[in-house]
Order: sequence, then structure tokens, then C-alpha cells
Amino acid sequence: MARLQAHLRKAEAIRAPGRRRDALLSRTTLRLPREILQRVRERARREQVSMSEVVEAALERYLRSP
Repeated sequence: MARLQAHLRKAEAIRAPGRRRDALLSRTTLRLPREILQRVRERARREQVSMSEVVEAALERYLRSP
């Protein structure tokens, strides 16, 4: 139960209006194969972060590579 509460607090903090980082974020729509989307969901759940954070980290790593 404590783990769930901590996750909810983190999720609420991520979505809290007025956060400075939120002003820098943009929304987009991506079309992904279901298999990849499922892997993103599983990774986000395991790491207790949002799917957006998983995708952002993956894109950052990809864009840094040659």
C-alpha cells in the first residue's frame, strides 16, 4: 500500500499544474506497434515512472548516438 501511495504522489507531482518543467513540455501523438507500446508500459510500471519518461529517456539515448 505504501508503495502505491508513493507512486501516486510521484504521478501527481509529475502532472501538477504550474510546474516549471510543464511549461517546457509539448504533447504529440505517436503510432507505435502494440508490442513496443506494451514494452514501454511494462518498463514504466517496473521503474514506477510515466510512459512519457520512458520514451523521453529512450529518445535521448537514441539521439545522442551517432
